[in-house]
Formats: sequence, C-alpha cells, structure tokens
Amino acid sequence: MDSQPTSGQTVAEAYLKSLKAHGIKHVFANGGTDFAPIVEALAYTDGASAEIPYFVTVPHENVAMAMAVGYYKASLQPAAVMVHVTVGTANALCGVMNADRGNVPVLLAAGRTPVTESGHHGSRNIGIHWSQENFDQGGMLREYVRWDYELRAGMPVNSVVGRAVDIAMTDPKGPVYLTLPREVLGDEAIAPGPEPRDRPIGAAPPAPSAASVEQAADILAAARRPLIIGGSATPQGFSALAELAEEYVFACAPGPGSYLPSSHGMNLGGVSGDLFDWADAVLVLDSPVPWIPRYMGPDPEAKLIHIAPDPHFARYPYRGYQMDLAITGSVDQALPLLHEALKGKGKGKDTDARRHEIADKRRAILENRAKVLEKAESQSPIAATWLAKCLNDIKDDDAIFFNELGVNGHFMDFDRPLCNMAGGGSAGGLGNSVGSAIGAKIACPDRQVITAVGDGSYMFNVPSACHFVQRAENLPTLTVIANNEQWFAVRRATTAMYPDGRASKANSLPVVDLTPSPDYSKIVEFCDGYGETVEDPAKLHGALERGLKAVDNGNPAVINVRTSAGGRD
Repeated sequence: MDSQPTSGQTVAEAYLKSLKAHGIKHVFANGGTDFAPIVEALAYTDGASAEIPYFVTVPHENVAMAMAVGYYKASLQPAAVMVHVTVGTANALCGVMNADRGNVPVLLAAGRTPVTESGHHGSRNIGIHWSQENFDQGGMLREYVRWDYELRAGMPVNSVVGRAVDIAMTDPKGPVYLTLPREVLGDEAIAPGPEPRDRPIGAAPPAPSAASVEQAADILAAARRPLIIGGSATPQGFSALAELAEEYVFACAPGPGSYLPSSHGMNLGGVSGDLFDWADAVLVLDSPVPWIPRYMGPDPEAKLIHIAPDPHFARYPYRGYQMDLAITGSVDQALPLLHEALKGKGKGKDTDARRHEIADKRRAILENRAKVLEKAESQSPIAATWLAKCLNDIKDDDAIFFNELGVNGHFMDFDRPLCNMAGGGSAGGLGNSVGSAIGAKIACPDRQVITAVGDGSYMFNVPSACHFVQRAENLPTLTVIANNEQWFAVRRATTAMYPDGRASKANSLPVVDLTPSPDYSKIVEFCDGYGETVEDPAKLHGALERGLKAVDNGNPAVINVRTSAGGRD
C-alpha cells in the first residue's frame, strides 16, 4: 500500500487553512460537541491567523445562514457556515432553501457525530452521540444543495474544499454541504493536496451562443413595443441593462431587486396587466416567476425570450411559462452581446413614438405614487407606504436595504447596484432579513445598512441572536418593524382564495393575528441597543433619524412602527 505523507497538523487545522486559501474569509458558526477539533485548531492559532477565516459566533443557525446570504449579496463573495451535526443542519434548512432558490453560494459544513464507540480520541463520550446519528445526514437537504459530501479519512482537504467552493460559485450558483466527522477532524492530516491556482472561484459564467443572440436581437428589433422583465443585480448587469434600455428605448419592469436605476426613464416598476396589453415582445432576464399567470400574462401573439443560466429552471418541479426562444447564458454575459447585435439592426420601429408612450406611462406611475403618499402622510395607524417614503428620505444614496414583508419597495428609490436587496426568503423561509443585513454590514462596514421587516417576520429572525451578534461584533444596523399585529400575507391569501367567505368579513382571524403585540423595541435594549416605538405618522421621520444616529454611534437600533392592517400596500 502506498504511504501518504503527513503534514504535521490536524485535519481541522488543514481544513481551516484550506477555506481561506479558497476564498472563504468568514465562517458563521454555531458549535457543538463535534467542533472539538475545530475549537482546538482555533485556540492553537488564537483565532487570529491570517491563514484562516474569521469565525463569528452566531447563537442560531437560521441567523448564520442569513448572514452568509447577506454577505454574498453585498460582496458577491461566498462565506461559510458551520453548524452542529443533524440538529444544526435542521435549524439551517430554511436558510439552505432560500439560498437554493436565490442562487446564493454558501458552503454549509456540519460536524458529524462520532462514528466510533471507542478506539479513537474523538470517539463517542456522551450519550447524545448515539441519538444524534442518522443514516443519511445529507439526505435532509440534498434536494436544495448543488453538491454534498463527507470528508473521509486520508483525503486531501484542499481538493475537497476546492471542489465545494467551485461548485457553489458556478452558475446557477447555490449552497453546497460538507459533513465533517469528529474523528477525521482530529486525525493528523496527510498532505492537504495542491494549493488553488490563481484563477477566479468557480467556472466562468456561461455566454449565450451567437446564433441565439442574433435571434433575440431580430425579435426585439422587429417589435414595436418591447418589454424587459427582471435583470441582474451585479454592477455589470445593472449598467448593461441601463445602457441597452436607454439606447434602444426598451420599457423595463425590473422587479423588486432594482435591476435598473429608479430614475431611469425606461423604468416602469413592476409588471402589470397594462404593460402586457401594450407589449408585443417580452425579454425575461433570469426571473423564475416573471409574472403570476393567474392574474396576468403577455399577449398570446407576443414573442417571448427567456435568458438565464438555466432558462427552464429545472430545479422547480412545475413551471409552465411559455417561450419562443430559450437562451442559456448569464445576464451579465448576454446583455452586452445583445447590445452589440442590435447595432446592425437599427433602433427598431416607431422608436420616437415608443419613447413618448413609455414617458407617459412613467409619468402616470409617478403621479399615482405622489397621490398615494399624499393620502398616506396623515393616515393613522401609519401606512406602510408612508413608512417607505420616510425610509426613502432618510437613507443614504448607497445604503444597503433589505426588505422582508416590511414596505412596498416601489415607493423607494435606488440608483446604484447592490443596494436594494430582497430580504424575504426566496423559498418562503421567513426570518432572513435582519441576519442578512448583519452579513452585509460585515462585507461593507462603512455603508449604511437598513432592514424593513414585518412583525411576524421579525420574530422568525430570532432577534435576540441577531442583536447579540451585532453587539458582540460591532455591526450596528437599523431594523424597522412594520408592525400591523398580524401575518398579513396569511390574511391576504385567505381573502384572495375566499373573497366572499367569512374570513373576508372578519376583523380577527385564527392563525393570523399577532395580538397582544409585544413591544419589540425592548428586545434590542437587552443587547444595549437603541429601541423606540412610534405610532404618530408626524413623528416617524424623527424616530427613524434617531435610529440612524444610534447606528452611527455604534449601536444596533430597532424602530417599532405601528402600521395599518394593509401590510405593505
């Protein structure tokens, strides 16, 4: 048998160094008895070695996953999460689902309960080590990860970690899962394997074929009223869409991620039945749900183009959107190519008339927005639209904003990329936004970070764990709770399905109301943060400004805003 050279370090030490070598700068960790070799390795370096990532202690796995998601959204760089065996994996599962559907790369590592009863210094030594083991630890989340594996004795750590990070960072990006048995971590490591080469993590994003780009350009050039839905939140895609839309006069409905500057003349906000009645060609950019077919959709005669790394979204069990042209490619790669292809085809038909039509539509949208805000200014309880307006007034131009069922984002303005973040769970796993804001603050410590969150969602965020991390790591952000004392999404779903039912006529609904409402502003005070409750719309600006002042002074802040029962409307 061939002998393997040893490295003079434990597998745990080699693992930590390999993470850093492969671009992982932060690990958000919730420990357990399986962490013993990791803790020993960190103690050996005093946790401060430049060769290993910075570990952040996070008291709940849901928060750790949310932090990794927010860190990536703000920096476009991956982070790692480390949790405790089966139970930690279970607590992280909602976050994994969100990362999967949101195409966010996260390296989730979990310890594995010792597999041996004796014979190794890492063998089982407490009763829980028997009941925590299951037959297939990765099985509980395999549907939601791009890859899962167990580190085994004698394996070169660099090869395993490198493969994990590369797969996570390859389009369509997403989470990966690695289990780490305690005995393996405590063993002496063999040579860790080759160091990563000097190249970007993952694979180069896919570019669409030249022929498919030409087809798309032909369709758009022939259209009288082309419409673009969705886009890319990356700086490259953000700029490319703005340039394409302006030069060729393409109306845009960029959606909740603000894939186009709010002030852009072609930005018509969200999709609507009116826009679909108007458009005769629709270009969908990496949007799994570009519209809700039950309520609206393109004209049956309109030409439909979908561009995405996987335009059929094969990971979704059922999805029935029609298309005339499905193009595989990243939006960042496709938009410049499409722009170039259109140069030889002219600006299209009726460009000047179309520009006037789009301007009229945009003017009507802005006038309606002004009317809604004028009505909301004095409404009590506070209207969520007025809350959005006040947040819009007080935020910095480059503020990072997470929105989880908090406010209607169409009443806010964002002219820069990587600012307007969808904070709600991409798979419906609520409790994501406050932790995501903390992760973004780690990535961008000098930028203002604000979260708007519903009261029900705030509780899902495990706020005590969030505010602990903020205080322990000096990561102040402003959290604004739109507190309507209910899960309004549940009420809305019920009344939409049964518009003439009993629930539609009731003031109070079972499994919906969250009364009596706690004074959420007190929770952050337990972690020496700033909390305030506001009910008067005239006092809202001042309360938000006091919250931001507290953040500027290094304190996490929560403003509990008593809002009307209309949720985000």
